[in-house]
Amino acid sequence: MQHYIAARMMATMHVLKARLEDRERGASALEYVGMVLVAAILVAAVVTAAKAADVTGKVGDLIDDIFKGNPPN
Repeated sequence: MQHYIAARMMATMHVLKARLEDRERGASALEYVGMVLVAAILVAAVVTAAKAADVTGKVGDLIDDIFKGNPPN
């Protein structure tokens, strides 16, 4: 009977130890929301910077210069 109790206690301790060590199994939903939020902020920052710098106008002017044969400045 004592061996059974000791074996049962050891098995329980191993299970508890495994559960405590395996706390970080994967990303939670909150972490995924955080990653999506950071990505959205980065995209918004790049779009805002591109609009402020008028990148499309400058690139269009450079392409026009190339097709007209003028060297870019």
